[in-house]
Amino acid sequence: MKRTKKKIVWFVVFLGIGSIGLCAEPFAEGPYLGQTPPGSTPQVFAPGLICYTGQGQWESHGHFSADGNTFCFARRRYVYITENTDHGWTTPKRIKSIPYKIWSPCLSPDANSIYFMGRSSTRSIRNSYDPSTRASLRRCMRTSKGWSLPQELGPPFSDSGLGFSVAADNSIYFISDRKGPYRNRFWVAPFVGNTWPRAINIPVEKGNLKGCHPGIAPDESFMVFYSIRPAAPGGTETDLYLTLRRPDDTWTKPRNMGPRINSGYYEFGARISPDKKYMFFTRSTGWNLGPGRDKGDIYWVELKEYLPESYR
Repeated sequence: MKRTKKKIVWFVVFLGIGSIGLCAEPFAEGPYLGQTPPGSTPQVFAPGLICYTGQGQWESHGHFSADGNTFCFARRRYVYITENTDHGWTTPKRIKSIPYKIWSPCLSPDANSIYFMGRSSTRSIRNSYDPSTRASLRRCMRTSKGWSLPQELGPPFSDSGLGFSVAADNSIYFISDRKGPYRNRFWVAPFVGNTWPRAINIPVEKGNLKGCHPGIAPDESFMVFYSIRPAAPGGTETDLYLTLRRPDDTWTKPRNMGPRINSGYYEFGARISPDKKYMFFTRSTGWNLGPGRDKGDIYWVELKEYLPESYR
């Protein structure tokens, strides 16, 4: 009789545990992780869910897939991903095949690839990298067994150390950091035949601005990049600038996006939402990136007031 009672008790406990799992609240629900859309003043994106706003926390480079159902971002230089399912958004999971100290993660439109800037990983030391190698554009691909190990894309991205973004047609926009006359110029590599055979110069007249990390609109109609604030020394605060693509494929003179977006801190890593309604970017207190030193958060802002009507 006692054994029977014990079996009943354990069966009830088992059912209780199962019920807890079934009744557990999802991580988040709804478009954009259920967040209330911002206005023309930037707001921290998903505080307490994606962004931990305390000192020493660091989230950056938030980016949605074309259907809005996958979100990728960096946290303390690791890559995380969350996906929208029938039960809500999954808890962000670190992509373990991508090593430590990456920069600028970005999803492909179909969410089956993650691109990022990084160096060759040292497999004998988990999540480490080889500091003697040059930072380059790399890609991990989704497989039936999870995410693949990173592969360097090679030419024409061999000199893309100053950032990049991906358009809806898989074209990649980047800036060259090579020496000589091509340094600090914007480029686009069209996606042709499942690859990127060449890069084409983008004629943006930046003047004295140092363009970095171009964030291209999904339809390639405009681009946002960051530059060191005018008259400020190198390595100091940065601002975001907007340039529009004209019908004849020329680009407007970049303009500062103004004091509501550009603060006294560092703004960089612009990404445009799939519907072009919002811009995601990173605002940080510095470049040290060390735990307990600087803090960085992903912000989002409605673009309606910053774009001409025909570009919205």
